[in-house]
Amino acid sequence: MEDQNLYLGFLEKESFLKTDSKKLLLSKISLEMAQSPESAPLDIKPEDVGKMALVRGTKSGDVLYSADILQVLSPFESILVQVLLKKGVLSLEELGSETSVVEPEEKKVPEKKKLCALVIGHKKKSPGAVNEKLHLTEFDFNEDLALKIEKKVRLAEVQRVYRRTYSELPGDINALNPDFIVSLHCNAFNKRASGTEVLYYHKSPKSEKMAKIVLKHLVDFLKLPNRGIKPKTAEDRGGYLLRYTNAPCVIAEPFFIDNNDDLAKALSDKDGLAEAYARAIDEISLIVV
Repeated sequence: MEDQNLYLGFLEKESFLKTDSKKLLLSKISLEMAQSPESAPLDIKPEDVGKMALVRGTKSGDVLYSADILQVLSPFESILVQVLLKKGVLSLEELGSETSVVEPEEKKVPEKKKLCALVIGHKKKSPGAVNEKLHLTEFDFNEDLALKIEKKVRLAEVQRVYRRTYSELPGDINALNPDFIVSLHCNAFNKRASGTEVLYYHKSPKSEKMAKIVLKHLVDFLKLPNRGIKPKTAEDRGGYLLRYTNAPCVIAEPFFIDNNDDLAKALSDKDGLAEAYARAIDEISLIVV
C-alpha cells in the first residue's frame, strides 16, 4: 500500500501544487501503475487556482501520486495556518485530521476589519530619493506600489495617505484613527549600499512586532541583504512620524533606489512586491493590533 503524506502549498494551473520546497504535479495515477502521471492530472477548479490547499498523496520526484485535495483554504485560513505552523502550535498531521481547523471565514473575520493607513512617503513636489539612470523618484515608485497593495490586501481595510507637509502628517494620520500604519519609502546612500530594513519607534513593542513581520515578508520576496529592524527615537530620521502617530507605525525601506541593481530587482516583479506588503498587512491585522 502506498505511503501517503500531507503537503501544503498553493494550487496552480495545469494541476500543480507549489510548496515551499518545489512544484509538484498532482496526479490521480497510483505510484504502482505503469501509466504516465501526466495522463491523469488531478482536476483543479478554476476558482481554486492561486489558493492554499492541503493535499494528500505519495511523492516521487516532482509528482504527487494518488493526489487528493483535502481542503482548500480561504485567505484568512491560509494566513492563520501559516502563522500556527511557524509557531509550532499546529502540525500538518493535526491539520489533516480535522475537516476544518478554523471556523468559516465569515465567522472568524471581524465584522469591522482593522484599518491600515498606508502612507506614501514624500510628495510630488518633494519626491525624495531618485534613481539617476531611470529618473524614477521615491514618491512615484511608491504611489504606484500603494495602489497595487491596496487591491491585494484581503483581511484589512487600507486607506492611502498623502503628505501635505511633514509636520502635519502625524495629525492627518491620527484624524483617520487607523489601527496601524505602514509608511512606504526607499533608501538611498552612495549608489552601492543594498538591502532591506524597517524602522520603528524604540518605545513601542507593537511597532517592533510589526517591523519584524514587514521585514520578513520583504526579505523573503526581494532576497536582498537583511539590514534588520531599526529602533528610532523622535530625533532620528523618520522618528517624528514614528513618535507622534497614535497607532503603531513602521517605515519600510525595502531597497536602495539609487542602487541600479536593487531597483531592477524591485521593478522586475512589482506585483510580487505589492503581494509581499499585502501579506504583511494581513498578518499584522490578525496578530498585532
